[in-house]
Amino acid sequence: MTIECTPACPPVDSVLQAEDIRREIHQLVERYYTLTHARKLFSAGRSLVPVSGRVFDATDVKHAVDASLEFWLTAGHFNDEFQAKLAQRVGALYALTVNSGSSANLVAFSALTSPLLRERGLEPGSEVVTAATGFPTTVNPSMLWGMTPVFIDIDIPTYNVTPELVEAAITQQTRAIMVAHTLGNPFDATRIAEIAKRHNLFLIEDCCDALGATLNGRHVGTFGDIGTLSFYPAHQITMGEGGAVFTSHPGLRRAMETFRDWGRDCYCNPGKDNTCNRRFGWQLGDLPHGYDHKYTYGHLGFNLKITDMQAAVGLAQLGHLEDFIAVRRRNFDWLWQGLRGTRGLFHPA
Repeated sequence: MTIECTPACPPVDSVLQAEDIRREIHQLVERYYTLTHARKLFSAGRSLVPVSGRVFDATDVKHAVDASLEFWLTAGHFNDEFQAKLAQRVGALYALTVNSGSSANLVAFSALTSPLLRERGLEPGSEVVTAATGFPTTVNPSMLWGMTPVFIDIDIPTYNVTPELVEAAITQQTRAIMVAHTLGNPFDATRIAEIAKRHNLFLIEDCCDALGATLNGRHVGTFGDIGTLSFYPAHQITMGEGGAVFTSHPGLRRAMETFRDWGRDCYCNPGKDNTCNRRFGWQLGDLPHGYDHKYTYGHLGFNLKITDMQAAVGLAQLGHLEDFIAVRRRNFDWLWQGLRGTRGLFHPA
């Protein structure tokens, strides 16, 4: 084992001892998990069956403990790895974590108002086509920025908007479409994305219930300009609270990062300085030349980041995702078959 270190690093013996202690802690975590969190046998008629909830194993707990031992309290290397793997999983170039799915919707829509988009940026009064049946935080961001939501109905039995309903709602004032894949079931994103492109509209796909869902082999959220995700316990993976936005457009990625991180111009990661090597070399409006770029703010912005401990749990959960998806589909098939005798009494999905 070779350890490279700066003069400020602890002695090699201390590093080795710390790793030994970490391994012992991992072993204790596994024992603790088995004693306190291992799944109990199901007893029909006695066991509670919650509508939703967290599903985790000792791996998730060990990730959380590792992050707490490092005690890096803001976003760090766990977050970097989680963002990279999440982007790869959904087939996007970029993914940015935020502290909830609702914040993901806020960051995604806010990006459409950014001056970085120049003439394409949305102005107050613009119309945004959205579904009348859905979660409020798919609609709230457009209202927050002074836009006019245009509500359209859903189709039964899909419970999603249809391309025909979307196109019929478009006027000369329409600038964006923002709708969710209802309960994780994809709407016709291919055709709606074509409509958005033909009318020069932005399309945000709310995928907060739909991580892992695909349409013609392509992950939802990649048909339009931005996709959003939630990691609340009811969803495919969880970190308790948390969410993400993803896109393949560099300009939108930059705008979303800015809105997420206080509205700042600088893109240095926490604990980093002068990533661009021009920290004191900018002319920013009427400020003196060389004004510290790390402390300039070009947008209205928020602070919607997650901690590295949350990201560590999300990273472990991402490792379970394929199994979670398989179980969800198996459960659906079981329910579908069990209800086959009642199909004349309800609208099938």
